[in-house]
Amino acid sequence: MGSILNETDRATIVKRMRALSTSSTRRWGSMDVTGMLKHLHLSALMALGEMEVPSANKRVFHVFPVKHLILYVLPFPKGAPTAPKLKPADAGSMEEERAAVLELLERMGTGPHDGAGPAHPLFGPLTRREWGVVTYKHTDHHLKQFGA
Repeated sequence: MGSILNETDRATIVKRMRALSTSSTRRWGSMDVTGMLKHLHLSALMALGEMEVPSANKRVFHVFPVKHLILYVLPFPKGAPTAPKLKPADAGSMEEERAAVLELLERMGTGPHDGAGPAHPLFGPLTRREWGVVTYKHTDHHLKQFGA
């Protein structure tokens, strides 16, 4: 499983993100490419602990084996619901959103790798290593959504 904390994995994500263009079309879902980048921007702020997102109060996702399966084994389902606070409302330009996401992913990847991270609205408490994996997996999911 990839991780944003791994330099090689992060470089691959960056390359794929740079391949996106305003003409990139979604394969599923309702967001356009700029909205998807804004969603990843908000999600990265959450992962860094710079934006709080209310808990979904679904404790079953907080414990082994469910949490482990979703983080490390199963693919993210297409069209899975997202926290309302992570839904893009006022995205900037595609280039602004891409630059913001890339900057946040770099900060995350070069920041602390150990210890507790912020709580996730679905998975509850996550370590920084778990955040690295879930951020990689989430970003990968949305890049595949746009064929990148």
